[in-house]
Amino acid sequence: MVSTNRIILTLFTSKSCSLCVDAKYTIDQVRKKIPFDFIQKDIKHSENSVWFHKYKYDIPILHLNDQFLFKHKVKQDKLELVLKKFQENGKIPSEFIDEEVKPN
Repeated sequence: MVSTNRIILTLFTSKSCSLCVDAKYTIDQVRKKIPFDFIQKDIKHSENSVWFHKYKYDIPILHLNDQFLFKHKVKQDKLELVLKKFQENGKIPSEFIDEEVKPN
């Protein structure tokens, strides 16, 4: 059965974020196996000021279809598993979601 659950990953990042380089590499590796749309938002751009205030100390942050997924690190095996589960049932398994970032 072919999945109809569209996957949109959004990475909240900045040009000066060294951890974001690793996260982007991991996301690229996963994208070779599982198709998804990928958006990057630089939190230091003025149009992303809301995200800057929320995530300034926690990037990289990864969302799946506008739902918080990971912060600080993106592990390839974990991301692949989450995306496969999402393709199957349209839900993000709660046991794979990092603790959401608390507002400062």
